[in-house]
Amino acid sequence: MKQSLLFSLLCSAAFSLSASAASAADLGGDCCADLEERVATLEATTARKGNRKVSLSISGWVNQALYIWDDGVDSDVYQITDNGHTLSTRITFAGSAKISSDWSAGYAITIEPIQGEALFGVSQQNDDGSFVGGLGLLESYMYVKSERLGTLSWGLQQQASDNVGVVDLSGGLWSGVAPIFRGNRFKLRSANGGSFNADGSLAPGLTGGNVAGSNPLKVGVTSADLAACNAINAGIGMDCFGLLTNSVKYVSPTVSGFTLSTSWGENDFFDIVLKYAGQFGDFKVAAAAGYINATSNSVAGNGIAGAGTDVEVFNLAGGFMHVPTGIFANFDYNTEKVDTINGVAASALVNAADPNARFEDSPESLYIKVGIKQKWNSLGATSIFGDYGIYKDRYDPLLFANGVTGSEITRWGAGVNQWIDAAAMQLYVKYTHLEFEVDAVAGSTAAPLSDGIRDWDEVVVGGIIFF
Repeated sequence: MKQSLLFSLLCSAAFSLSASAASAADLGGDCCADLEERVATLEATTARKGNRKVSLSISGWVNQALYIWDDGVDSDVYQITDNGHTLSTRITFAGSAKISSDWSAGYAITIEPIQGEALFGVSQQNDDGSFVGGLGLLESYMYVKSERLGTLSWGLQQQASDNVGVVDLSGGLWSGVAPIFRGNRFKLRSANGGSFNADGSLAPGLTGGNVAGSNPLKVGVTSADLAACNAINAGIGMDCFGLLTNSVKYVSPTVSGFTLSTSWGENDFFDIVLKYAGQFGDFKVAAAAGYINATSNSVAGNGIAGAGTDVEVFNLAGGFMHVPTGIFANFDYNTEKVDTINGVAASALVNAADPNARFEDSPESLYIKVGIKQKWNSLGATSIFGDYGIYKDRYDPLLFANGVTGSEITRWGAGVNQWIDAAAMQLYVKYTHLEFEVDAVAGSTAAPLSDGIRDWDEVVVGGIIFF
């Protein structure tokens, strides 16, 4: 009996231990499976790749340079973030998701640092630019895309006409481009070495200095005031609608090399652009034509244009490259039709010094770039080029009000680009020379401008690395 009882107890204990072990094994298996699933979920949703539905990629470029300038009196060397708004250093967070075999959706958010920025930045009195230690939101938009029907996007983005004049098959966009990006916040020097006030009168020195943390517009006559685009009044010469806007945009699929795009945005503008790219034998060709109708109903309407400004802009650009030799050329032609400025018809703007003077309501610009691109070394391709530009009657309306009746900037220069393929990098050197001519009524406030403006010289030694 005792043996039977002992045997029964041992069997019961063994059964209990076995059941406990089995239960523990089951618990451990469920736990590990759940943990692995959680880890997989975390891995799938990290910032480096998005989530299981929408991808995430990080891309952009860093563009830095040494900027050597000479205003005819003073000279110096600055370290800058090169080029201007939209072309300088930037980081883009973008992603997309597949909806079907034909449809997809996506987004893009781009930020850019704006310290030491060459466009709205450095001057003789400020080597750090207008905004110190800042980050700016360049774009933030989303889209839906059909391979058959095209792409519809909305948000803060490039409108269809942005960069319509940039047709450069050499790939050397960052060294030499049609707009006068560099140096346009430096005060122009008079023939006697002084500078000018914002109304064109002589200044005792470099008055109205740029102050870090402020927007240094209208602090004195600069090249920007003689290359003004009335559409946004930012004075950057030919890039007459380059500030990104809150808009809705449509881009068609490419058909036989042609792409049509159009956009509408606040407050209000409409544009339409036709682009072409193709190859005929040994020649690559590209062309673009664009039209903009921009009306500003408020001070913060189109870019920084004043309320009641109504302007039409026409752009025509083209270029070619002979592939075997690497010889290339491109041009950009731009003209405006100014209807009203700040609520006043262009034909009714008043010149205080000459009641018979008329504001130039059709300013024009032309930019030409020619050169050769070949792979002469193991690092990558090298391009050597020269460029020429003329910006005619693009004087600011404030200067007209004080006596200016005509203006012209003549520009020429040369540059070298060196690609470093292994590092996705370009290095460049660019020299630019600017000459200024202004017609103003004798005895007017702005008459000193017509007495002579010293030439401007600059050299930029820079690099851009893509990621």
